[in-house]
Amino acid sequence: MSHLEHTTSRMDAEHYSVWLEMHVDIEEHPNRLKNFFLNTNDPYSQCVGLEYLLMNGYYSELDELIEKNRHHANYKNQEWANLYRLIMAKQSRAINHTKLLSMAQDFKTEDLSLQCIQLFFIISLHFDMFEYEILANKLDLLTDKIKKVNHRILGPLLNQRLKLVQFNHYWKRNEMLLARKHGFDALAQTNNKRILANLHINLSLSYIFDDFESAKYHLDETIKFAKEIKLTRLLNLVNNNNIPFIYAHFNQPNNIVTPVKSEQAHLAIARGDLLTAQQLLSEVTEDTPFTKYYLGRAHQDRRLLLQSYNEFLEQRSDHFFARLPLTALKNL
Repeated sequence: MSHLEHTTSRMDAEHYSVWLEMHVDIEEHPNRLKNFFLNTNDPYSQCVGLEYLLMNGYYSELDELIEKNRHHANYKNQEWANLYRLIMAKQSRAINHTKLLSMAQDFKTEDLSLQCIQLFFIISLHFDMFEYEILANKLDLLTDKIKKVNHRILGPLLNQRLKLVQFNHYWKRNEMLLARKHGFDALAQTNNKRILANLHINLSLSYIFDDFESAKYHLDETIKFAKEIKLTRLLNLVNNNNIPFIYAHFNQPNNIVTPVKSEQAHLAIARGDLLTAQQLLSEVTEDTPFTKYYLGRAHQDRRLLLQSYNEFLEQRSDHFFARLPLTALKNL
């Protein structure tokens, strides 16, 4: 072992981060930190590494470090490993959201940073389940906890996560200036292509009441990042749902095709073919605020549009997409 390796191997993550800033070009920091976290023997740095690897998109290395923490003699390392195993189970869809939520809520830790990550995980599960009111309920608690984390690596990573949550929170509240401020801050703070792809898809939707070109730009960015890291499920979602939805919404159905019946109906509505839209929607078994919105438009039915509006607000606390049936009602 060289003198340099010996010196850095004895550091914890914070000291190593300071050493990097003083001695190594910033472009090399991500790879150096990745290797540090995989090789360090400092117990808490092995925990910190889980968040660093996750937020920077080093997923295969993350699996390796989870296992190292899981078999660690320290209980705290095992705690961190257990929560990240749940996080990765969500990403791989190995466990359904309801069960994951129950497991996440039952998780107990005294570690402040891990409590923040637990809260982020719980919020993400509620968001995926369309329970957007939870964001407002937990945001103040989460912000207060993050302010108390003064770790020079974990602190900035948790604030990156916070920007993403704030974007989603203000987006669903239809406070678009604040939403986009936090959204663009989040874009600037990460190089993780999975995070970028998912953020761009939501930013594209955030422009549906503004302009087509901005929505299309963020769709194109989603596709670019998703192709680069082969996010097949996300690419299918964009091609089958988001592209048809956005183009139909802006009355630009063009020659777009999709296997999704409700979006076929949406495209038919954009073409002015309400009869085809009605026939397609008669085959849709899903009962959501979106399907009621499409039915209301296809049948020119104020009652259905009002139901859609109320369900967006009452079932999902989604003030943004509630504007869809509200706009249609005004145009009837």
